[in-house]
Amino acid sequence: MKFDLTKKGLETILTPYQTEIMRHIWKKGETDSRTAHNHLQTTPHPMSRATTINFLNKMAHEGYLTHTETTTKGGHKRIYRPSPATPDEESFKRALYQRILEKARNELEGNTVTS
Repeated sequence: MKFDLTKKGLETILTPYQTEIMRHIWKKGETDSRTAHNHLQTTPHPMSRATTINFLNKMAHEGYLTHTETTTKGGHKRIYRPSPATPDEESFKRALYQRILEKARNELEGNTVTS
């Protein structure tokens, strides 16, 4: 995630396709990578399946999503859900806000700003 002051809303942190995936998960309650990828193909922000999977895994690793693995006819499949701490867009925004503030404080603490 990168902070972009030229954007608005979630897109100050997430790219348009990432925002689309997260909103899809919040709306549906869960998704797998194939469903998320197929959803993206119907938006102005289509991405590859690998990009979709990498983003879902990153969000799970960072604690914004949870996942369970199931065994299917074709192998293993991960089902992604919003984490209990970020079950909707507003709680996700609050978590990002806290993370940004904490990072800024840790990085800038003890440093003086000169003009």
